[in-house]
Amino acid sequence: MVFTKKFAGNFIIQITGKFFSIFIGLITIGILTRYLGAYGFGEYTTAITFLQLFGVVVDLGLTLTLIVMISEPGADEKKIVSNIFTMRILTSALMFGICAILVWFFPWSPMVKWGVVVGSFAYTFMAGAAMLVGLFQKHQTVWRVSLAEFLNRLVFLVGILVVAQFSFTVVTMIAVSLAANLAWLVLMVWFAKPYVQIRPAFDVDVWKGAMHRGWPIAISIFFNLLYMKGDTFLLSLMRSPEEVGIYGAAYRVIDMLTVIPTIFMGLLLPSLVADWKKKNREEFQHHLRRTFDVFMIIVIRIVAGVQALGVPLATLIAGKDFAASGFILQLLIWAVVAVFVGTLFGHAVVALEKQKGMIVGYAATAVVGIAGYLWAIPRFGMQGAAWMTIASESMIALLTFFVVWKTSRALPSPRTTLKATFSALLMYGVLRFLPDLHVIPAILLGAVVYTGAMLTIGGVRKETILELMPASLSRHRPS
Repeated sequence: MVFTKKFAGNFIIQITGKFFSIFIGLITIGILTRYLGAYGFGEYTTAITFLQLFGVVVDLGLTLTLIVMISEPGADEKKIVSNIFTMRILTSALMFGICAILVWFFPWSPMVKWGVVVGSFAYTFMAGAAMLVGLFQKHQTVWRVSLAEFLNRLVFLVGILVVAQFSFTVVTMIAVSLAANLAWLVLMVWFAKPYVQIRPAFDVDVWKGAMHRGWPIAISIFFNLLYMKGDTFLLSLMRSPEEVGIYGAAYRVIDMLTVIPTIFMGLLLPSLVADWKKKNREEFQHHLRRTFDVFMIIVIRIVAGVQALGVPLATLIAGKDFAASGFILQLLIWAVVAVFVGTLFGHAVVALEKQKGMIVGYAATAVVGIAGYLWAIPRFGMQGAAWMTIASESMIALLTFFVVWKTSRALPSPRTTLKATFSALLMYGVLRFLPDLHVIPAILLGAVVYTGAMLTIGGVRKETILELMPASLSRHRPS
């Protein structure tokens, strides 16, 4: 029973930590949008999006590769972590240095360009911190990750409140993130001490091994970023900063939500790797089915809630000037369903070592996505960008599902999804019947209605969470 409590405890800590981080993040968005306005927030969004493009490239597949390498039997954890961490810092410094130079060739304002220059340092620190998440996921001590992330968000929030009293510009806001990300990196290295003493390391064999394993993931991520960040990037080149700001406010909420399945799958990936290495196909399939159920329970409720409360929610978060973000949020939220599914099966692809086979799929999605953005954005603006984002994310979710199904024959059951849909529709009906209810009590009421309905019809059970445990813990599951 000790192992069950440990796993469940990590799961609860992870969700709780993410809740508080998202809460602080939403407050931060509210401050930025209200102080910067639509135009200034559009510039801020443009700078951050450009940095994120390079941030995805600089990953080089090393984040997932680290989890896989240290999860294998007999792995030399200290050597692997130190070497891959060193790789990440050096490649990040190189790529973000290039980023700071290339930005001057784009038709953006000096504020955006200097924001990218300052942000290149901030994102170098962030890349190093994010690199270590897999270490804590393997040891099921994600409370350290949650605490470090929470403190990072808190430092940023306090920083912008202080800076706002003196000089509230795009550049100064990004400069605050530099300090916050440096604190995040220091905390993550310090928290890692019980497991590994991280030191600069240049073992050629480890570097070659990591690059050999990681290059298919890196190429996939490169194509991934083309359709994931292409919407905001191309929007910034074709439309006004105000429109980018409206779109960006909605997208920041989406970004926070899509982190949830990524962290969850990072926690589960070591178990999937171990199951497949041991040829335990049934346990592998079991994990995927149960995770799919959990994801649907979470995301279907979110979609229904945003459809009912999108505009007042956006107004509450970003202010009255960003009410239009609510309509964009109602569109983009459908992409979140595809992101949850794509994240689940995308990580399963890594566990199955089928990354090379997915390269063509990611490339095809990137071509379709970019072509779609180039056609839709000039004609429909941010609405066109949102619809193409939904199409791109849905395409990659279907492709990753197909690869995993073809290899493992894992097929989710629709039972829990149907029950979650019924409960969400009931919640939506109640919220629409009470249109004058303030958004905060409406969110609480929606949670009560949805949870009550799911419990009544048997849509959610404690066993659904506990059965996500590795095979070695299966004897501790309740009968």
